[in-house]
Order: sequence, then C-alpha cells, then structure tokens
Amino acid sequence: MAAITCQTIVDQITILSYNVRNFRLRLAQPKRLEFEPGQFVIVHVPTKGLPASTRALQAGGSSVKRAYSIACPPHEEGVIELCIQHVEGGAASTFFWQLKEGMPVTLSGPHGRFTLKQPITYEPVFMATGTGVAPFRSMLKHLFHVNVTQPVWLLFGTRYEHALLYEAEFRAMASLRHNFHYVPTVSRPKDWHGEIGHIQQTFQKQITEFANKEIYVCGWLEVVKAVVKDLTALGVPPAQIHYEEW
Repeated sequence: MAAITCQTIVDQITILSYNVRNFRLRLAQPKRLEFEPGQFVIVHVPTKGLPASTRALQAGGSSVKRAYSIACPPHEEGVIELCIQHVEGGAASTFFWQLKEGMPVTLSGPHGRFTLKQPITYEPVFMATGTGVAPFRSMLKHLFHVNVTQPVWLLFGTRYEHALLYEAEFRAMASLRHNFHYVPTVSRPKDWHGEIGHIQQTFQKQITEFANKEIYVCGWLEVVKAVVKDLTALGVPPAQIHYEEW
C-alpha cells in the first residue's frame, strides 16, 4: 500500500496515564486509509504556534515530522488512533498536548514492515514496554476480529503500575477471550500484586517452549535490544523474533 497524505480531525482525546494520551483522529480527506496492523503514520507537525523552548524551533524550520504506530485496527474504518507520550521540549508531543477536539492534524501513511507474519497459523507472543504497546493493540484487535483460536500473548512491562496503558481494555479483552493471555509486569511496584521484574523474566516464566511461536517486541531502542539479546540467550531462534525499536 502506497503512502498518502491525509487530513484528519481530532475526534477524541483519552488520558491513559499522567504523560500518555490516546488521540482518535477522524479521517476527513480521504475518508479511509488502508493499512496493516503494526504499521505507522508520519505526523506533519507545524512549528508555528509552538513555544520557543521546543527543540524543533531551536533547530529551525516551519514543520517537523514524527512517526507514530497506529493503535487501532484496520476494520475500524475512517479513524486513526495514536498513543503519544509527552516529551518535555518535544515539538510533536507539545503540539498534540495543545490540541482540542475538532482541530486538524495532517499525517501520511501507511509506513513500515512491522506486521504480522502470514499466514497466522502460529501463536503470537507480543512483548511491549511503554507506548510500544500501540502496534500490538492494533494487532490484537485485528486478530480477535478475524477470530483466531490459537493462544495469543501480551507481555506488557512498565516501571510503575499507573503506567500500564489500556489496562482496563486489555483485562476486559482477556476476560472475553479464553485464548488471550495478558500478563502485565511492573519493575518498580508500589501497590502491585501481579508479576514483578522485567518482561524477559515474565517471558521465561510464561513461555516454556518456542515451537510454533512468533515473538514480536516493541519499545524504546535500548530496551528492545536488551529483550532481543535475552530471548536469543534463552534459545529462541532469531528467525522467530520480530522487533520495532524507537
């Protein structure tokens, strides 16, 4: 699918944590964007109107471009959802934090090859940290829309329990789908009664054999590198490990 430029309108803004929000954008022109679960869009961020302290203005230029994974599935036509973390001094997140419902956003897409291996006859294991869960939300909703029956795993790691994004949604999904195993893991718990540590440790506990599994990893660059290194050390064949790093 070739990338196209789209004009969108902010439809809904949902606060996911103290510094992460979900932006639901309704496509205005064109009305539909075809994409595969796991792909991303590039947001065209105008620097006009941004505080002078933003890094983009300090670097110069009338606009900047930032890539964000699509957090909704393809069957929800006419909308694009983005999971965005606020970064102090960041042009894109500053722009998004200024948005209100009804305001315009220009983006282009789809882009990327971090998609589900076809055919889906295997057991997908998704491993995410932070906003790296966004493409997996798209993949999970797609998989259950097409009624996959094999086990599907989401191992989601954060430092603190309040940073578990889409927590209620994933728990509801797990209660409705007997084949969906949602295992959140917190590394610095305060009042947490679930898994403690890092997602590599959770993987080692939960996934005892690797046959007929495809492992998908997404998150910050250094975390993804560490997870992939540990998975390889555990004996997971490299051909079964797929990752997206930011």
